[in-house]
Amino acid sequence: MSNRAQIQAVKQSKIDTLTEELTVSDAIFFTEYRGLTVSQIQTLRSALRPLDASYIVMKNSLIKRTLSGLNMDFPDSVLAGPTALVVSKKECPQVASEVYKFLSSNEALVVKGGYLDGAFLSGNDVKALSKLPSKQVLLGQFVGGLQSVISRFVMGVGSPLRGLVYSLEAIKNKKLGGKNV
Repeated sequence: MSNRAQIQAVKQSKIDTLTEELTVSDAIFFTEYRGLTVSQIQTLRSALRPLDASYIVMKNSLIKRTLSGLNMDFPDSVLAGPTALVVSKKECPQVASEVYKFLSSNEALVVKGGYLDGAFLSGNDVKALSKLPSKQVLLGQFVGGLQSVISRFVMGVGSPLRGLVYSLEAIKNKKLGGKNV
């Protein structure tokens, strides 16, 4: 096999691997890692791993070929400069939050944008996404709100019955001349 064919095979292997990652992801965040050290990138990867997310550094041309192959529309500006992808497989708000947490102590990282549910997100949209509560918190808020509505319904249904009982008690007391029996 020629040297050129080997290089093409390696590139195609990288594209195939990234394609597999992206097909099972729920969100992608584009970042610029210029100015980060290898140890800082490793720290970010370690922080993302428990969230079932990965940080992939790859040549822009290979990223572009992969995204085009998956029919993902994105502005060309996100692939300007050194680009890495944060691939989230679940809980994308939590992953975005972790990226911004890392960003607070490592200003060299730049979030260029993201891709979620078939649409491109700007850097500001990704930042807003990072401020959303986790799935468990949202479920807790939903259940709490539902419990409140049910409690108010039960109180509303029970209130006329309670009023009727109090009225009958008052009539009974009046007829008995105020004597409690």
